Amino acid sequence: MLWTPDAPPDGGMFSAGEIVEVEGRPGEWELMKPGPGPGVWTVESARLKDRVSAKVSVSSLQRLADAPHIRRGDLVMQRYPEQERAAVVGAVVRLGQWVAVKSYTLPDGGVCQALDSVDRLEVVTAEQLAAAIRLDVVHGTHVGRIVQAVVTARAGQFRVVCRCAPGAGEICRNGCKVTWCPSLDSAHQLWDWHVSGHAVGSVA
Repeated sequence: MLWTPDAPPDGGMFSAGEIVEVEGRPGEWELMKPGPGPGVWTVESARLKDRVSAKVSVSSLQRLADAPHIRRGDLVMQRYPEQERAAVVGAVVRLGQWVAVKSYTLPDGGVCQALDSVDRLEVVTAEQLAAAIRLDVVHGTHVGRIVQAVVTARAGQFRVVCRCAPGAGEICRNGCKVTWCPSLDSAHQLWDWHVSGHAVGSVA
């Protein structure tokens, strides 16, 4: 379930999940929720363990020059076009670099948590994930997939893979890997060509 912040008490200058400095307090702080009372934020120390909570005035908040672009509650994917799994961001902390604690649900219903560099993550929406095409394709001994990219400049394009191909499974045509197809039709055409017996080999 995605985290929905309350309305800010400062006309929108700051928002829940943002990491800031607080005048007179060491370290970095995450804005958790507005109040109690006008002009006040409840904050927590932005660290993995032993987080403490405090009430601070809006006037004491200072933005960070290198504030992370993601925050608690964001739905994110690693910034690689092949990625299919999304995760929900929990805490965001600085461990030499900005790192997100993210969690995702496993096929058996369990929940897995992992740390990931914020620089490798891109915010997505549930609608983007739901709209992305994921097709299992089978023909004789060929078992493959057609998968639509969600993030990076490849977003909207299609990747075709087959288990008979070594390495990542990309199909090879005319001596070159055909990694991405511009449309679903062209992806189906590549798959049909691959299983028709015209394929002459694959590369890792």
